[in-house]
Amino acid sequence: MTKVVDFGQAEKKAKIRDSKIDSIYDQLQAGGYSEEEKTMLLQLLSKATGGEEYFIGKKRKPLDRVRFVQLIMDNINYLTEIGYLSSKEEAFLFKLASFVEFKTNVIVERETGNPASPTYLSEKFKIARQNISGTMNSLLKKGVLAVAQTGVTTENGRVCTSRTWFVNPNIMCCSPKDGVDKATQHIFRDSLRNFKIEEQGKKKHKLPVYLF
Repeated sequence: MTKVVDFGQAEKKAKIRDSKIDSIYDQLQAGGYSEEEKTMLLQLLSKATGGEEYFIGKKRKPLDRVRFVQLIMDNINYLTEIGYLSSKEEAFLFKLASFVEFKTNVIVERETGNPASPTYLSEKFKIARQNISGTMNSLLKKGVLAVAQTGVTTENGRVCTSRTWFVNPNIMCCSPKDGVDKATQHIFRDSLRNFKIEEQGKKKHKLPVYLF
């Protein structure tokens, strides 16, 4: 005798099952459960789906994708107090913030990710190239910016040249504070340590905070 399948009833049962699965999964994602409760819910979910394995992942928040640069405020305040940076240099650093590469602190072109040149920054900031170069060279002498030696390779595989510019993470950091690229740390290892200001003679200064 041929068995008659009631597709309408089967579809109804499938919808009820899917609804239960969604409900259990939503509870897991919402959080607030003990490890024992999580295990029980995962077992229910596995049973409802015929033995499939499920894992609890961290729900990504909309703000997780927001790019940011951290200013090391104690150091910024100190440099301001001792008059180490000119107003022009401070304004330049503020504009530079959105061109700093994550983890390496390399100054890059936003569109391509290639190292940014003074000419590129001049076009973006709408400031004469000569002025941009002057400010960058001044910050280079002060240890706020640096250029790599040719052949230096960052942890993300970027092979640097003498035209690859970096921002000192002890001033502006685009990475977890304990996760600065090793190559970047090496480049700035002696920067802004026992530094002097010409007008103050032999007096030496140190930053309040060093990340490495």
